[in-house]
Amino acid sequence: MTRNLRVWSILLLVWTLSHQASAQNRAIGTLPLINNGDTIRGTEENLNHTREYDRILKIYNDLVNARGDFRFTVPELFLLDQEGHAAFIDLKTNHIILEKKAYDVCDRFGDEALAFLLGHELTHYYEKHGWRSAYAKENSDLEIGKTLDIIMDGVANEAEADYLGGFLAYTAGYGLFEKSDTIIETLYREYKLQENMPGYPVLKDRMALSRRSVKKLNLLIDAFELGNYLAASGNFDLAYQVYDYVLNFYQSRELYNNLGTFAAINAMELFHPDSLKFKYVTELDLQFQSSRNTAVPVQTMINQFLDQAIMHFNSAINLDPYYAPAYLNKANAYALKKDWVRARFYLIEEALPKAKAQPKKYKKTLEDMLILQGIIEASTGNVSAARELFSSLAKTNQLASLNLDALDGKKVNKKILRQAKNSEDNIGNMSLDSLFSSRRFDNSRVIEVTSDLIFFQNSDPVNGYRYFFMDDVTNKNKKKRYAFIQTTDGYKGTTSKGIKVGDPRQKVISEYNDPVTTIETTEGQLLAYDDIIFILNNNQVKKWIITGSQRFR
Repeated sequence: MTRNLRVWSILLLVWTLSHQASAQNRAIGTLPLINNGDTIRGTEENLNHTREYDRILKIYNDLVNARGDFRFTVPELFLLDQEGHAAFIDLKTNHIILEKKAYDVCDRFGDEALAFLLGHELTHYYEKHGWRSAYAKENSDLEIGKTLDIIMDGVANEAEADYLGGFLAYTAGYGLFEKSDTIIETLYREYKLQENMPGYPVLKDRMALSRRSVKKLNLLIDAFELGNYLAASGNFDLAYQVYDYVLNFYQSRELYNNLGTFAAINAMELFHPDSLKFKYVTELDLQFQSSRNTAVPVQTMINQFLDQAIMHFNSAINLDPYYAPAYLNKANAYALKKDWVRARFYLIEEALPKAKAQPKKYKKTLEDMLILQGIIEASTGNVSAARELFSSLAKTNQLASLNLDALDGKKVNKKILRQAKNSEDNIGNMSLDSLFSSRRFDNSRVIEVTSDLIFFQNSDPVNGYRYFFMDDVTNKNKKKRYAFIQTTDGYKGTTSKGIKVGDPRQKVISEYNDPVTTIETTEGQLLAYDDIIFILNNNQVKKWIITGSQRFR
């Protein structure tokens, strides 16, 4: 058998597609999903000049950017007019190829299906699933090569690609795709395959495996969303731990940046409220205001958090050396350490050139960089330069305006950052008091973030809500429960101030004033107030969440 053959992988489901150029050639990789004979049918014409290709290329680029891993050359995408293997990755040429027939099948299910499918294939690439089979093939004459070939677990690779590929599609903004089993069945029918092929599980088992991957994917997405909501509600230490849990399964530059940001904010909370004259910037645009009146904020703990943050920012930079927010956050962490030399270097020499190279993409990041530059100038005695920097942005940027006030010796009015109180809100027939007292949950959807942080959830589609809560038992004498109740799709009710699904962003602002925190997420923009969080999509209310916490025994 030759060494150069291609590793084919199904772009969507539970098995890897293999190309067989002849009866003697077998692909290096796991079991193929589709092996429609030794001959590929069709013209094999390159369709990269078509509208269909433009569509999948946009989805593909969104996935690549969401992953943010540019350590290696990203595979080139091709759409071919052929029929035989649905989709595959050619490791030798570094090409990902989608057959037009498979495209037509996924087209029936929309962009979400194509994103899931391409995400599956990219996951094979990022997770290096082809390495073990290739290594075994090249060393088949040795005992270790034979062992590797025997223990190679194709099912595990495909399940992981299905799972992580689905999460990649979700983080790229294409939502959760839950019909992968239906696509398996459709591909079998369209490619005229037998339900029980030699060397493969029967079709019904493959569909069942796909459904199980979707259930597992749901839990990872739930944890990711919980981290976002904890951050939006100001619980950055808990958000850090939830994101760290997600990072055990999925790595991306944004996750590393978020982890670093949360670690930096945790450090800021340990500062005495009077010791931070200026308001520092973060990649998530979190409007931070320290409120912890801590009598024992040891500098060692602060430095440990900041060192942890810098480590995470370095990880993001290693994945994508052109990712400007990571450099900004790294400079910000050094500024918090009062290491002005390194802070200035990473800001001026590293962060600013990266952001200026993509000014449209990093417009907000560039503003944050100028604010941090102003903080550095003021803290090193160049007050006139700091004033000029803050003044240039103060009319349109609240953070710059606050820092200009701080430069003039004014105290920040905390009411600017804490305005709304909405604990009286209900969603459907569920209130926070009801949730805290009933504490009903779905046993199949419990997530153990750590041994001391347990995540529970449940839903009531009839009444239009889902709810989730996390128990923090780290301190056995001060156990605390954090609760969230969220509207589901199609909810017809309103908030206590009359906001409903579909209302414009400006109406939310007019009723609730400026939010405490604004965060961009895969679901849209989060506008967070003390006890309510609005999820916006295209500047319209898509969902909202009421939130609160309670001590328990």
